[in-house]
Amino acid sequence: MSETVIPSSATSALEVRSISVTFPISPRRRFTAVEDVSLDLTTGESLGLVGESGCGKTTVARCMVGLQRPQSGSITVDGVEVGSRRSPAERRAVQLIFQDPYSSLNPRMTIGAMLVQLLEAHDLAHGAAAEQRCRELLELVGLPGDSLTRHPGAFSGGQRQRIAIARALAVEPHVIVADEPVSALDVSIQATILELFADLRDRLGISLVMISHNLAAVRQVCDRVAVMYLGKIVEVGETQQVFDDPRHPYTRALLNAVPHVRRDPPPHRLRLEGEPPSPLSRPSGCSFHPRCPRAEERCVVAEPALMPVTGLPARLSACHFRDETFLAAPMLRTSKENQ
Repeated sequence: MSETVIPSSATSALEVRSISVTFPISPRRRFTAVEDVSLDLTTGESLGLVGESGCGKTTVARCMVGLQRPQSGSITVDGVEVGSRRSPAERRAVQLIFQDPYSSLNPRMTIGAMLVQLLEAHDLAHGAAAEQRCRELLELVGLPGDSLTRHPGAFSGGQRQRIAIARALAVEPHVIVADEPVSALDVSIQATILELFADLRDRLGISLVMISHNLAAVRQVCDRVAVMYLGKIVEVGETQQVFDDPRHPYTRALLNAVPHVRRDPPPHRLRLEGEPPSPLSRPSGCSFHPRCPRAEERCVVAEPALMPVTGLPARLSACHFRDETFLAAPMLRTSKENQ
């Protein structure tokens, strides 16, 4: 399948080109977790990756940081294609922040020991310079310098996530991939972590890929959003435009699923029926057609390509009806905008 890429004059920090990932489930069968996924991330940009559980988001993230090898396709970092075995510099360039701040830190090591070990392993700083760098990292994420002598068990969930962010920043990456970075945190703490991501991006010029089920968080932090369904990208565009005018029924259904504090549901609310199809037995044509109220005969037999929307060249949608304006989905607003 030919890929469609939105042209950009900005410097590219990360390019994912037509990657596919399969896993063996028996001697003669393989499970396709990700199929023909292409994404672009420019320097200083933040991209949200959303979709139901099991759609392949985390597998794409693991490919980006080099923890998973795709069976096909390529990944380019700062204009250089990386191989299956990355050099130390290539590994440092893209860093992952794990979902669970409680299990991602070694409980037997102090925060200072963890950070110093990382700096010395990459030959970035040693001795007193390493300790000074650790203090700078903690200050950068809003933690006091005396945190270096404490163990992870002495910190709250939000503080542990700040430590995980500091650990990712220690090797001076160009891209940070955050896999559900606020899902394990209280709502009040989520807001401070999201503000920290936005602040670090503005101050350091780091590019960010944020994987999340929290659409409100994506809207607050991300410049663009990519929507995944059953291992494929079905819509890409600027976050504000995608949330205001979704051009794929699945995107609209995701937005409609967000609870709203109102007595009556919005008119023409689209609700998904049934469970997602099994990736082991993909539907013919468009994978979404068994759950789509707009589906027609051609949706059953012909798979739509991810193509630009007419009149909106920066928008891509994998729907036969991409040029039709769907009934507007309720726009998510941040807490600041609702005040």
